[in-house]
Amino acid sequence: MASRIEGYDEKIIACAKEEFLKKGYADASLRTIAQNADVSTSTIYTRYLDKEGLFRFLVEPAAKGLKDLIGRSLSEFTTLSASEQSEKMTEYSDKGFEETVPYIYEHFDEFKLLVTGAPGNYYQEFLESLVELDTACMKSFLLRTGSKAMQEGRITDGFLHVVSSAFYSGIFEVVIHDMPMEEARNYINELRAFYGNGWKEYYQI
Repeated sequence: MASRIEGYDEKIIACAKEEFLKKGYADASLRTIAQNADVSTSTIYTRYLDKEGLFRFLVEPAAKGLKDLIGRSLSEFTTLSASEQSEKMTEYSDKGFEETVPYIYEHFDEFKLLVTGAPGNYYQEFLESLVELDTACMKSFLLRTGSKAMQEGRITDGFLHVVSSAFYSGIFEVVIHDMPMEEARNYINELRAFYGNGWKEYYQI
């Protein structure tokens, strides 16, 4: 892939974002993007390989940033002792989502494209990467705090995966439905309370 030139790629990306948001991935035209960016279509192919490569270059920084943000929060939580995890679970969850919601809205256009118009399995792969982080953390927490449900085999890896997938899919509903940020905060807080109260049935404090 060709080296990047500051200011040059930004124009292509800005035009690509406008085109993808307006027409969706399938109907977006590289020719239109190139014309609006005052470059040739061959320049786009040289620098991004194809339309999917351009799309990924546009959304991947935001996607990676969110994954890293969630990953850091979960990693910090896992370094606590079992007793500290039990005491501070809500505190760490609150802290994580205080950063997560503003981050999503700071990069709202990129997440809108990722969630509603990504090619192939790209969005599902991104969602799975978040679920993998979340389920590993939750499984460790349940084991360390002596969850009877884990000991009895009532909570399986499959169950953890389904619950986490539903939770993160629910979060991205705020993007799908273009919720204002404050409405999204309230919605996500209620979603967290719903799942949090459910999890209390499965771990002992």
